[in-house]
Amino acid sequence: MTTRFRPHVLAVALACCAGAHAAAAQPAPANPAPVASSDLHVLRLTNSGKMGITAIYAAPADSIDMSDDLLGRQTANAGRTVTLKIKDPKSVCAFDLQFLMNNGDTVTRKRVNLCQTVDYVFTP
Repeated sequence: MTTRFRPHVLAVALACCAGAHAAAAQPAPANPAPVASSDLHVLRLTNSGKMGITAIYAAPADSIDMSDDLLGRQTANAGRTVTLKIKDPKSVCAFDLQFLMNNGDTVTRKRVNLCQTVDYVFTP
């Protein structure tokens, strides 16, 4: 059986594969930024301390009512990064964050601007 060379078939196959190869060659972002809705702040928090964080609370700046524990069942161990979702029904940017350390100490950071901050490094 003799196979004839068909340049138009080869050209179509190459064009098809080249497009797929070009799409596959595009690197995906290594760590895409979290996406927030209009009533939710998403914050990637890295614990750069030596102690684990067992609970994190947030409230609009100068408010006395803190949120429920944002970590839930997880713990932000030293060197670990966690993603937090903070409800914001009033489009508030400045929040007070309170961290409960695994030794029982509490650390508070006042007026953290969550509208301009996606990645937050916690340093006790």
